[in-house]
Amino acid sequence: MDEERTSSPDQTAVRVALWRAMHVLVDPPPHVLEDEVGLRLAAPDAGWRDRPDMDPVFTSGFRAHVVARSRFIEDLVAAQAARAAGQYVLLGAGLDTFAQRRPDVAARLGVFEVDQPGPQAWKRRRLTELGYGVPDWLRLVPVDFEAGGSWRDEILDEPGPGHHVRPETAREHRVHVRPVPPAGVGRRQPQPHLVLEHVRRRVDQHVHRPPQRDPHCRLIR
Repeated sequence: MDEERTSSPDQTAVRVALWRAMHVLVDPPPHVLEDEVGLRLAAPDAGWRDRPDMDPVFTSGFRAHVVARSRFIEDLVAAQAARAAGQYVLLGAGLDTFAQRRPDVAARLGVFEVDQPGPQAWKRRRLTELGYGVPDWLRLVPVDFEAGGSWRDEILDEPGPGHHVRPETAREHRVHVRPVPPAGVGRRQPQPHLVLEHVRRRVDQHVHRPPQRDPHCRLIR
């Protein structure tokens, strides 16, 4: 069967998308971030809000963390786009919806969403089904990080103008996080910004708290 029909999203990415939607649905305004596009992409079952991991009280801290980090990054992207930044690279993009919610900013950039091939194929299909499509300025770049794939090489191979990597894999790939060559010559290039959304922390052995997984990285240049 075709990969796009057999692939599925990463469930951690789905959970994050639903928490972002919960922020709009259950938290009082003004909202830090308004994102219900991820909910449409995920298309959960009718009773999704009854899931234990969607309990509005228990997950309030998680929601706050998710929307605060997203708002910080999106404000930074908008500010850098106004300063002539030309590329926005998301490593481990998951169900990020910046391109769909902020086309006024995204269309001025070359947006590269890098993720595992299966979830990436699924997201491409869902964007098409929902009518968003994949415009020329948005590139969905499939990279198998676990097999040693290079996101930088894949981006350079893309024609035209990213949750979900284990911490040990991220360490192996950190040497590859360097600017993509500029598309144009003769103009001053803005200083690249590298934003890490997750930092691995030492976990107290006496506290039942699982370590953070699936680090995300954003490169704006």
